[in-house]
Amino acid sequence: MSLEKVKEYFKAYGIEDRITELSESSATVELAAHALHTEPCRIAKTL
Repeated sequence: MSLEKVKEYFKAYGIEDRITELSESSATVELAAHALHTEPCRIAKTL
């Protein structure tokens, strides 16, 4: 599903502001944690 479709879907429920777009890569748990300034154990990744 594309980001635009997710935004459209979330908008129908009034939660489109919950999407966080990062300027850095979040391809791995470690990169996502770094980009979000948090610990890797706080990142949940899905396949």
